[in-house]
Amino acid sequence: MGARPEAIITGTGVMKRFALIVGLWISLQCLPLACLWDRDTPREEAIGMPEVVAVLTGRFERNPPKYYEMRLARIELQLRNDPIDLAAYDDAGVACDRLGMSDEAIAWMVRKRLELNKRDPSHPEIREQLYRYHANLGTFMVHRWIRQGADRMSIDELKSACDEIVKALEINPNAHFGREKYQLQAMRWMIDPPQIDSFQPLPNLLGWSFGDIYGESTEPEEAAEAVRGLAGLVVLGNAWESVDIFHALNIALQRNSVGFSRGRDGGRNSLAYFAWLRCNELVDSGRGSLLPGAPTGKSLKELLPQPGFVKGEILLDPAFKRLRVEAEEWHQARVAFLSRRLEEGLHPDTHSDFWEGFQDTPALELPSVSLPEAYDKWQERRLMLVRCVIVGVPVLLVGLGIGIWISRSKHAKRSSP
Repeated sequence: MGARPEAIITGTGVMKRFALIVGLWISLQCLPLACLWDRDTPREEAIGMPEVVAVLTGRFERNPPKYYEMRLARIELQLRNDPIDLAAYDDAGVACDRLGMSDEAIAWMVRKRLELNKRDPSHPEIREQLYRYHANLGTFMVHRWIRQGADRMSIDELKSACDEIVKALEINPNAHFGREKYQLQAMRWMIDPPQIDSFQPLPNLLGWSFGDIYGESTEPEEAAEAVRGLAGLVVLGNAWESVDIFHALNIALQRNSVGFSRGRDGGRNSLAYFAWLRCNELVDSGRGSLLPGAPTGKSLKELLPQPGFVKGEILLDPAFKRLRVEAEEWHQARVAFLSRRLEEGLHPDTHSDFWEGFQDTPALELPSVSLPEAYDKWQERRLMLVRCVIVGVPVLLVGLGIGIWISRSKHAKRSSP
């Protein structure tokens, strides 16, 4: 006996309603995500901060050990003949610090202090040299503390380092784009660390709550200053492999407005997302936070707040990977050229033509397609699929039902006497 048409119609109606519910559910999943997009391209967000893009992707100058070994050997000989060259003591100390020789770096500052004691501290040039002395000494001391395992039983060493940075800031509070201010903030954060809550984002050295990034408590100008200072710690310090510094950059970049009207949900979210990716890159390589009791690996990554992006893994992850590969290739080419010339006995300090023949390549640009446009294209493809499901499934079911009904009707006719 054939199927009744009303049964087929009823079944089709049910399937239509089901397909409509599925389509509505899929479309609702898109709505809460779309409002999270910022409205500017990564390139626009980087206006006025090209050095930050270099910091986030690793396209800044980093020299091999031989570069500092040759500089140190030259300066040691120079200071034997001319011990009053105060700037040379800084070069020697920094060279030792870059080579991981913290005790020797500090010893150079002790020697510089003996020379400074012979000079008039009120003279502008000597004041500048005093600033450099305190800034370098404090930096060398904190680096030594970290290299020796950041032992909290030796926290007094870190406190002494803080005292030196305070003295440097009293002499020159605005040097290095405010780097020392944020260096001091980071050091005090390590001396008196906040408690880690496994249900909250990892505390950042700026002390800004992730949930209040878009609140009124932090002015965009303050956030911009923090970005510059933190970037300086990467380029001029040893923070390229610091999870804590890039975590703080993520927070500061989200709070920093681009400089034109964008509403309260402004910020440099594309760059913040890059900082977050760098954090994850560091954690994957085995790096961790200096906060006592901080987890490692996957557990640490779960405490690093991701900037509010829809499908960032589709739109920004490839751009970051491309920029990181380009930066690493540039770095390796630069180091290879540098190493060859150093082996020839040449050095940038003493040979003005050192870089002749080096084929420097321009940095790759940030993505030029605006995020909303890219998101709209992705959303359009997704909605097209949803429409196909909404329209296609009922049509398919109706066609299948009619086909079954016709087949059964023919079968019933053949079977009838």
